[in-house]
Amino acid sequence: MAEIGKFTQPDHSPAYFIDFLEFLDNQESIRKIREVAAKHLNLAPRQKVLDLGRGIGGAMFPLAEVTGGSGLAAGVDISKAMIEAATSRLAGRSGVEFRVGEACAIPYPDGFFDAARCERVFLYLPDRLEAIREMKRVVKPGGRIVLLDVDATGVYMKKLNLARKMTSIVAATMPNPNSARDLPALARAAAAPIIALRCGIGLPLNLQVKDFAAEIERQASDS
Repeated sequence: MAEIGKFTQPDHSPAYFIDFLEFLDNQESIRKIREVAAKHLNLAPRQKVLDLGRGIGGAMFPLAEVTGGSGLAAGVDISKAMIEAATSRLAGRSGVEFRVGEACAIPYPDGFFDAARCERVFLYLPDRLEAIREMKRVVKPGGRIVLLDVDATGVYMKKLNLARKMTSIVAATMPNPNSARDLPALARAAAAPIIALRCGIGLPLNLQVKDFAAEIERQASDS
């Protein structure tokens, strides 16, 4: 539980975050929302696409299959450990690169990309508006930007008092727990061509998620 709030500093516990992202990459619900997002990007061969906050690269490799070896699928992440993990998964793919960088200082020139995406990152960013403006900067005029995020307080259970306590605990681990519902307003403020998609936070109750949920419930019951 203590680790989940440290996505802004994943290099402190890289093994935990790599395992967690691998788990998410294997979820059918995550794959489906990524497929929807990819359609909104409207990519074509030889184009360039940015994946901001890329983690270990799970969402980016399908994009690289569209843009091809003559195009570019570029992943940027604040974590050196995540970039190293993503690079190790390249498996000989061409037209793919990863760089260490920050959301508010993307290491590419103006108008470099045809499209850009960002998934479940705005929950943790201290300046989301500036990050959107930076994404807008590196995308060509008329290009598309797709943002996917969650509402970390959107949890339903029959025990309402316990649910309120649990969502409060989860929300306290991140700067912007209601990020998904904020995205449309942020896009308007940045005057950016944003397509905002809200992801559900429900996950299959395998052992990892059961342990996480049990810890949250324990803390909520004790408070």
